Amino acid sequence: MKRAVRNLFLIWMVLIGAATLWAETMRAEYVVEYGIFGKMGVAEATLERNATHYKIRMRAKATGLAKVLSGGRVETYTSEGHIKKGRFVPDLYAKDIRHSGKRRVKTYYFDHPQRKVTYVEVRYKDGKQTREKSGVLPYYADNDIFSLYFNIRQIIPDCNAPFDKTLHAVGAEKKTGKIRIRTLTDKKERMLARDMLGKGACYLKVTIYQKLFGSKGGELYLLLRKDGVAKTAVLKDVVMFGDVRGRLIDFEIKK
Repeated sequence: MKRAVRNLFLIWMVLIGAATLWAETMRAEYVVEYGIFGKMGVAEATLERNATHYKIRMRAKATGLAKVLSGGRVETYTSEGHIKKGRFVPDLYAKDIRHSGKRRVKTYYFDHPQRKVTYVEVRYKDGKQTREKSGVLPYYADNDIFSLYFNIRQIIPDCNAPFDKTLHAVGAEKKTGKIRIRTLTDKKERMLARDMLGKGACYLKVTIYQKLFGSKGGELYLLLRKDGVAKTAVLKDVVMFGDVRGRLIDFEIKK
């Protein structure tokens, strides 16, 4: 159960990362529900951008039983970078994870000309630093998981057309950064997705290649609205507990 709580945050990342509106400031709030346990956590994300730069910040926290089991787990993710030809290009991606008096901050730095990503990881316990390490990722990716999803409308301009590719992003699969995205265009698939996710403009299947909640491969079904905002996500057939569902509960844009 504790492992399941830890993996709630990957679903929040997928949900919030898929909100692709081009606005000065955007805020989205999601809730994640887990089978018989009901509400397990909430997450809030903001996007700030101007003509040349962007900043995405997402803060997720466990609630109720999940909060107890995870030691009050709170995770904050940040992606910062520049905008080139309408696409988000990350310069920095960071995750800050806190629970049970412990804290781990890992920051990734993108060197696009040299095609490499370096990182620095610092660990704390009860406010005191206990460890620091740095290195180079074994792969290069020109996106992190947030910038990738904010770029999805350029990557997939027509959600009704067949698309099935393995892409790469920092924050996805650990050793390679791979993540597979497929549009659900077959009539039967779309009908099943509609029953599962509700009505929407775009149905995607996203494979993160991590064992989320005992669901081998980490396969998520995602529904986007016409404006590109993620409305619902479902991780199907989780061992013992059924589906894990994330849904949008609040959204606003400030020009």
